Amino acid sequence: MVAFDTFAYSGPNYRVTMDQWRAGRIPLWNDLIFGGVTHAGNPQAGVFSPTKVIGLLADTNRAMNLTVALHLVLMAVTTVFLLRRLGARPPAAFVAAVVMVANGAVLTRSIQFEQIIVLAWAPALLWGITVVLLPGARRWRAMAATGAVTAMVLVAGHPQIVYQVIVLATVWTIAMALLGRDHRRLLDLAAAVGVGALAASVHLLAAVSATRDSAISTGRDLDELASPLLSTRPEFLAQSLLGSVRNVNDGMFAGGFESIAHLGVAGSFLAVLGLVVLVADPVRRPLGITMAVAVTLSTVWALGPRTPVFRWAYDVLPGFDLARGSARWLGVTTVFGAIAVGLAVDSLARRRPDVRRVARLAAVPTGMFVGVLVLGALDLVVVSGAAIVVPWIVTAVLVVVLVVGVAPRTTGYAIVGLVLVVGLELAATSRHSSIAATTSSIAFDDLDPGPGGGLAGLPGLTIAFTDDAWDDTAYLVAGFRPNTNVLAGVATLDGYDGGVQVTERFAALIERLAPAPEIELPLRNNLPPAIGIDLASDLGLRWVLMDDRRDAEALLPGWTSTEMSDDVFTVWENPAWIGDAVMTESDGLVRPAGLDTRAPGHLVIDVEVEPGVDVARTLVVHRQTAPGWTATVDGRATELMPGDGFFLTVELPAGAAEVELHYRPRWLLPGILGSLAGMAAIVAMAVFPATRRR
Repeated sequence: MVAFDTFAYSGPNYRVTMDQWRAGRIPLWNDLIFGGVTHAGNPQAGVFSPTKVIGLLADTNRAMNLTVALHLVLMAVTTVFLLRRLGARPPAAFVAAVVMVANGAVLTRSIQFEQIIVLAWAPALLWGITVVLLPGARRWRAMAATGAVTAMVLVAGHPQIVYQVIVLATVWTIAMALLGRDHRRLLDLAAAVGVGALAASVHLLAAVSATRDSAISTGRDLDELASPLLSTRPEFLAQSLLGSVRNVNDGMFAGGFESIAHLGVAGSFLAVLGLVVLVADPVRRPLGITMAVAVTLSTVWALGPRTPVFRWAYDVLPGFDLARGSARWLGVTTVFGAIAVGLAVDSLARRRPDVRRVARLAAVPTGMFVGVLVLGALDLVVVSGAAIVVPWIVTAVLVVVLVVGVAPRTTGYAIVGLVLVVGLELAATSRHSSIAATTSSIAFDDLDPGPGGGLAGLPGLTIAFTDDAWDDTAYLVAGFRPNTNVLAGVATLDGYDGGVQVTERFAALIERLAPAPEIELPLRNNLPPAIGIDLASDLGLRWVLMDDRRDAEALLPGWTSTEMSDDVFTVWENPAWIGDAVMTESDGLVRPAGLDTRAPGHLVIDVEVEPGVDVARTLVVHRQTAPGWTATVDGRATELMPGDGFFLTVELPAGAAEVELHYRPRWLLPGILGSLAGMAAIVAMAVFPATRRR
């Protein structure tokens, strides 16, 4: 898979992480984007996730694909465990697993790396909660498993998906507590979650520290979240959840990429039936009600600020305003929907005495389906017409066969038929899904970096003036679309992130340069129309990668073209560039200083001392400063100076010869100790001999 986020965001993050782990270093700092910025503090990088060990087995693109595949297997297997723990028979557990991993929300997140590696742990976490809270479990081992899964969720990746998994877990905890009726077990669950959070403390402390330093510490505002690209349009909601087996663009079909969440017609029918059956069952009613409420809320939240329910949650619920896209709440809908599908099939397969009541309850999804068709005929919602009628009729016929239950063999055939209808419909829908459109025979690691690749290892920061050709991967990689320069090992002052890596200092830099700053856009979108050599020198810019279709003379007055070029791009050099590190003397003279990057976050500057010259100087290193940087001058600790607010600045006493700069964040040691303590507690729970049943 070579989706845009894969090679332009997740891939570069993964490359930085694995390069530093292979070198035996904790990936604290990324020196290739934003002029240097925290890496461990970016939650989406997930540098402390144990799953990163997969990156040791292959190159970046293939390792990421393998990671996604293994997470989908994990999601399917733990769904089977969850349904079996709820008492479902194997066919029901299997069909739930199929819907869990093949629904539209999971398919789209499988090309959004930092999202799928969080969401995939949701069934495992729900299984752990179930085992801890329901009677008959081995308490300590169940607690250990739940603690371990909690830690894996927290260190995995995307904050919004972590938040949604927490919502899933909270709803499930309420349901299981009501079913189990042993509230003492809530203390067991709290202990398990607590040690899991403690095990993830190094990741959490890094994220908190970075958030405090960020100019984007919250999500989008209500106006932004109302965008059709980020919220589900009500008229497309039915198509979003039903999907289509026809060869259609699923993003346009659902009204937007983020709204793709199809369960299929058969899956949606069975999901509603499963919820209705649970609510009608006096024993399992707490589970049915909590799931139905959660599905309703998450579906309404996906519609965005157009509903008062969303606006209330945005104002009241802690953390809800961190959302980057409200349509992503359909992921919660599909997780609970998959579970409901499995429970519906199980109720039909068991041929219980109340199966006739199930037949009456089937009138609810039937009525909802007919209602959707009527609304579509009135042009109030968008539906795909006849394409949704066939799987519905087949599903309804199989449900009738199961209800009538002429013979056990007939029932068995009908169950197999249901499984096939659900699976084949989702398989047909996935053939033309967004994930299928991103497949490529060439890994992004193997793409030609173009002329810009010649800058690897050369001093000086780079910026790219190229186009956002969204459908041309080769162009974007060779054109150094932020952050693809990381793949070539070239350092840039630019970068892209929708979160903590856009620091307050970087935002202030943009505001100094742009009359109407857009801090969520890369630096190149905020620069003046022409970049003179003096301004570029002040920013430490030595190189510009330029698309040859642009007017270089107008954009780069005074710059010099280099021999690094091809038919598309040319590298231009700033003749006024002095160095990555410069010294300003008392008379205003600016001289270069030798910068040696020993490792990301470790810089050594050799200061040439001229004979007979014994004056204090100011050293400016064209790398972004941040909380956690420390400086020593000739082995003596010294304070960093504010400077211009962005670059590392040190006042040099007379006669100073060497400056050493280290990035040593204060959260690192307590975070490591906390994580070690949490992991030790999880291991202790797993081996604790007290396995008595309550």
